[in-house]
Amino acid sequence: MLGRKRFALAAAATAGLVLVGTIAAQAELTQYPTGFSDEKSADLASQIDPSKPRNVILIIGDGMDDSVITAARNYEHGASGRFAALDALPFTGAMTTHGYKAGEGPDYPIAYVSDSAPTASAWSTGKKTIDGRISQGPSTAANVPGEDYGTVLEQFKQDGKLVGNVSTAEITDATPAAAASHINARACQGPADMANCTSAKKSEGGKGSISEQLVDNKIDVLMGGGLNRYNQATDAGPTVKEYAESEHGYRLVEDKDSMEAINSLEDGPVLGLFTGGNMTPIYEPLVAQPGGVGGPDTRCTEADRGDQPSIADMTKKAIELLDNDEGFFLQAESAMIDKQEHASDICGAIGDLKSLDETVQVALDYQEQNPDTLIIVTGDHGHSTQIVGSAGEGRQTATVQTADGDPMTVAYSTAESGSNHTGTQIRVAASGPQAANVTGVIDQTDLFATMLGRTPSEVGTPTPATPKPAASVAAVKKISVKQIKKQGLQVAVAASSATKVKVTVKKGAKTLASKNAPTKGGVVKVKVKNAKKGKLKVVVTATGAGGTATAKQQVKVTK
Repeated sequence: MLGRKRFALAAAATAGLVLVGTIAAQAELTQYPTGFSDEKSADLASQIDPSKPRNVILIIGDGMDDSVITAARNYEHGASGRFAALDALPFTGAMTTHGYKAGEGPDYPIAYVSDSAPTASAWSTGKKTIDGRISQGPSTAANVPGEDYGTVLEQFKQDGKLVGNVSTAEITDATPAAAASHINARACQGPADMANCTSAKKSEGGKGSISEQLVDNKIDVLMGGGLNRYNQATDAGPTVKEYAESEHGYRLVEDKDSMEAINSLEDGPVLGLFTGGNMTPIYEPLVAQPGGVGGPDTRCTEADRGDQPSIADMTKKAIELLDNDEGFFLQAESAMIDKQEHASDICGAIGDLKSLDETVQVALDYQEQNPDTLIIVTGDHGHSTQIVGSAGEGRQTATVQTADGDPMTVAYSTAESGSNHTGTQIRVAASGPQAANVTGVIDQTDLFATMLGRTPSEVGTPTPATPKPAASVAAVKKISVKQIKKQGLQVAVAASSATKVKVTVKKGAKTLASKNAPTKGGVVKVKVKNAKKGKLKVVVTATGAGGTATAKQQVKVTK
């Protein structure tokens, strides 16, 4: 009975889930919502796995809500496009992010808009707390310490498993700090920053600053920005960096090449500090202004990041080092989404969301060979980025040209300059064992039990007949002759139950170019060397044991 109930609930929830194979398509059945021309229940049911995960990879987009995801998707892939990894996770829900305000307790006032400290602490500990507080309970005031709460990372470490923590912010910033430190104020990142945390100083018998606590917790792979914090002198004299090396055997890496040169943890844990402060965003800034900035032809330009690794680079290396038979926990944060949203910098935020999608793909590639790995992707809180109709519809606006070739204007209206967090619910998505627990509307504290592994339940999984393949396609609506010849037409493909997937570009009945795609879909580029101005048709054909499915879309080629 329990199994049948669980399966019925899972099937009923499919309307609210973003499923594998839902990359948007302008298919023949245009009366249906984009990408939902095929019934998905069997595909979803086959992915429900109630077993406890061996590995957990938690990927955080700081400040990542649906508004900034949509803006980044429009820019990178077009309105009908999809992120190849982020949008392909089979289980999706909404997550609430409220916290508490300081007070007498035990019934603390609700903070409907929270910062990254209590939100990261919520999934790390399973408990809510107040703004500025790092994995420590609420109290009467910000400068009054609360009770230390154990974290998921610390539990994995206690169970003898390897652990990692990487970020594009300072590794001592709120989100990475909450994974493995406990302090009353998030600003107390280094020994010289302890004015609001005097009782936590080591010289006062406390656990020390965030930078000290992270290395004292012996995190096996610890990488991000924040070198300046580790260059601060401890109360005992040596710098935190020197303390980490001498007391805990950390090996310091300071650029991408030295990171790549580390091939195992046999010689000790790894401390990667790639910049003095936060790491450089992927794109150069485009900062919104009163009256507007940018225009219909404005595109973001790549930033010079020197020898800094990306979040995808760090995550790939961390997984390589942490991979073992006993299992591991890894938290990876794409932090500059939030940092650049605070600065009203739409290009900076888009770039790090693009990088987050690449990071999710790294995790999915690992999961393909290690299916007992749970991947969770979410944010910590919402932000104020909004797509609006024109430059006059916000305090500060910026306009960019999307992958569709059309202008998109975003607004920031929570302040005269810069922007602030909001209290909106945010996306949470997952793949792997116990991933179904993120569906519906959950609170971020619920992630704590899921990552530690809930008691498995019975799931009734019917054995369907040989399923018919499904396919969908998404490409830009228009592209120039020069672009399609030299750069190629980027086509997002989704497929299921297929053994072969082929993308074909046609002019009438004539085939101009074709290319094979992965059997589960992905993004491919098709160069059409003999393209001319006019209309082309992109056809995706998925072939499998259950038959053949096709999806089609028109693309306009301009001069």
